[in-house]
Amino acid sequence: MAQRFAHLRFGRKIMKSLKVWLLYTNYSFQQVLTNRVLMVIFMTGKAIRILMFLLFLTFIFQGAADIAGFDRRQIIFFYLVFNFIDTSAQLFFREVYRFRPLVISGNLDFVLLKPVNPLIRVLLGGADVMDLIMLGLIGIATVWFGAGFISSSLSHWLLFALLVLNGIILSAAFHITVLGIGIITVSIDHLIMIYRDLTALMRIPVDLYIEPIRSLLTFVIPLGIMFTFPAKALMNFLSWQMILVSFVMSVGSLSAALIFWRYSLRHYQSASS
Repeated sequence: MAQRFAHLRFGRKIMKSLKVWLLYTNYSFQQVLTNRVLMVIFMTGKAIRILMFLLFLTFIFQGAADIAGFDRRQIIFFYLVFNFIDTSAQLFFREVYRFRPLVISGNLDFVLLKPVNPLIRVLLGGADVMDLIMLGLIGIATVWFGAGFISSSLSHWLLFALLVLNGIILSAAFHITVLGIGIITVSIDHLIMIYRDLTALMRIPVDLYIEPIRSLLTFVIPLGIMFTFPAKALMNFLSWQMILVSFVMSVGSLSAALIFWRYSLRHYQSASS
């Protein structure tokens, strides 16, 4: 009976957190939609950037049949999966980019006083409708390219979806760690820029890098797991051992990030102290 009540409390807590996140998302979307000209400019610029790199990949394959054993369609699919996961992370974790002013101004005190998990506000409280629109377009292109692989089946698509979610969880772990560092050191902007620069390396598959860089970007800084493994799973290029490693890495990284977040909150120096 006690276990049943515990499950009910956990379910209510999840539903409450979901409602709070949807409320924050609604406010964020309304704020972005007030400046539609800026929205069009942003989306146009991002679309041009994606198309330019696709054009670059096309030019590369005019002089080569494949690169490291991957043909043009596969390389493009890797790039589309990278953009889908990267845009998903930006959609959900955009508020991290605005965390430093919250700490410096002392407004984080008001977030901590509210009867909801503060991580919802500082991590998930700033979803951007522009990222949502781009995510839909990139998702359509990704599915269209992925459907062309003969080896892909329903089980491969399910594994692909799980590994995409796994990549977003790894991204969440990094962003939570950055938030914790931001509380302790009041320094966050350069860490986000380092993350952006590192993720840019994954516009091509991690297999194209030489050792030990490949292992570094896979097992130490798990960017290869985040961005390359989902596409490899759909193309049936990923062993079950690496699939298991992927899920272990995400669970371990998220657990460590949450522990560090709670540690940083205990050492937070509020504006009134």
